[in-house]
Amino acid sequence: MSIDFEELDFRQTPMGDISLRRRVQLPVGIEVYEVMLGDEFLMSSLFTAGEVALATLALGPGLVPPDPGPLDVLVGGLGLG
Repeated sequence: MSIDFEELDFRQTPMGDISLRRRVQLPVGIEVYEVMLGDEFLMSSLFTAGEVALATLALGPGLVPPDPGPLDVLVGGLGLG
């Protein structure tokens, strides 16, 4: 494998082969982490719009009291975003 692409982990599952990989997005040199199931993308650190939208909904108006002061928020299970 080249320095621009690295498979970090790989497992065979009943649903197919799943892998975690790192690659460099050329020509800008951004590191991208991806979870693949076979040839299908499950998650990517390059595309995080879904994670951002879900966090925005969770912390949006009506769900957080008016002027709550500083918030400490821990969010898990939203993929690679």
